[in-house]
Amino acid sequence: MLKLAVVATFCLYSATALACGLHQSTGFNMAIEEGSLDVFASVIEVRQSGELNNINKPDHFRLFSFKSSLEKAHPNKADFSIFEAIKGHYSDVAIGSNVQITGMDNLPTDEEVLLITELDVLDALATGTLSWEQAKLAGLVRINGPEKRKRAIDLWFSQIFQG
Repeated sequence: MLKLAVVATFCLYSATALACGLHQSTGFNMAIEEGSLDVFASVIEVRQSGELNNINKPDHFRLFSFKSSLEKAHPNKADFSIFEAIKGHYSDVAIGSNVQITGMDNLPTDEEVLLITELDVLDALATGTLSWEQAKLAGLVRINGPEKRKRAIDLWFSQIFQG
């Protein structure tokens, strides 16, 4: 009985320690942003087909390749947030002398630009496996936010992610 209690305590502690900062719990939390369910379905479909060829690539490598692409000079560079539709995780992308991508402690506001996708899609864009136009047509990405800022991000990504 004591062994069972110790194992249960370690399992509960481990899950709580790894919970996302926004969720603060281990319960099921489904964050939904406008258009995220469509992106969710499209990403699942492309993953099942194996088209992105990066299923076994660790997330930190995926994030690094995307971050490296964003560091290229471009006039439309701007801060934005990422919402991973499947993981339900938010990240903040701050453009400065170097690009910083960090987990968010607060939900984005309606005035912020929010890119909805998943890290394997971002990696496929960064490595040229997928172009921005292909990603949009396949429903693998969506941008929410003020129209002018959405257009600027769309133009930026169209030019740096040409496949």
